[in-house]
Amino acid sequence: MNYKMWPIGLNQNPGLNGTMLEYVPIPAIIIASLIYAKWKNAYLTQVMVIANFFIFIYVLALNYIDQSLFYDMRDVFTFVPARFGDIAYLPSIITSMYMHADPFHLIGNVLILYLIGLPLEERIGSKNWGIIYFTTGIVATMMFYIFHPASTSFLLGASGAIYGIGGALLVLYPKDRIPMFIGPIFSTRAPVWLAVGTMFILSTFLVMMSIDDGVAHLAHFGGIVCGIFLAPMIVKDNEKKENAGIDIQLLREMAMTPDDILMVDKIEKETEPDIRDAWLEFFFQDAARCPNCRRKLKEFKPKITCECGKEIRPRR
Repeated sequence: MNYKMWPIGLNQNPGLNGTMLEYVPIPAIIIASLIYAKWKNAYLTQVMVIANFFIFIYVLALNYIDQSLFYDMRDVFTFVPARFGDIAYLPSIITSMYMHADPFHLIGNVLILYLIGLPLEERIGSKNWGIIYFTTGIVATMMFYIFHPASTSFLLGASGAIYGIGGALLVLYPKDRIPMFIGPIFSTRAPVWLAVGTMFILSTFLVMMSIDDGVAHLAHFGGIVCGIFLAPMIVKDNEKKENAGIDIQLLREMAMTPDDILMVDKIEKETEPDIRDAWLEFFFQDAARCPNCRRKLKEFKPKITCECGKEIRPRR
């Protein structure tokens, strides 16, 4: 799980080879993936994994077709600190999070993203997860920029954001158990405090030792620290906006299948507010039906008005 640096000289005329059409797929994949996640109420973690694979395959194909186009993609869509003042390259703060240096870099990142990202998203919901992911990814990049503003290295990879997700999981659910690597050892039930804590300690050590191995350890450190401080504020703010008390009987009236009823049972029995709210959100996205006309409601709000005119208040 690395935020890579390519210490290669800048292309003096980036983005001038070929036609502009070659540059469309990368931002198109990013935007389309986010729209799809919202439209289908899909897990952002899974959507991010797929989008990263699609972009890597596209860039790899360009490398075989025309290597100059490959270098143009690298120049335009990865983050270069020395170019940060150029407004045309501001989107690279985001697009660099979808770029990867090689298959090992990609697989390592998306594997860890899936292992720690999905458990967190299930607990806090997709919206909060997305805020943490992109915010910590940007902060990770800026952390490197602050200390190396004149660097001409190409920063690319999702690991700054992944470390941010890890930091959020560490501070919110330190005692939970997740499938995760602890060093070279894979455990199906690793304590979060041990698995993510190991990442944090290793990242801090590498920053303090100023290890120069082609990996932006400073960005990793910035991402995980940002996640640790940001997550409690977002989750706490979310709790303040929600009214207390869930009308379980109403939810049962909105359930259609035995699986839907089981989901309501989980909501009723869950004692952790964040996990309960995440289950409630997914219930409305995937299962909830109007108790009057049985239309699918699709989203959770404190007050929902169905097309038939029925007002639904999930919380008392």
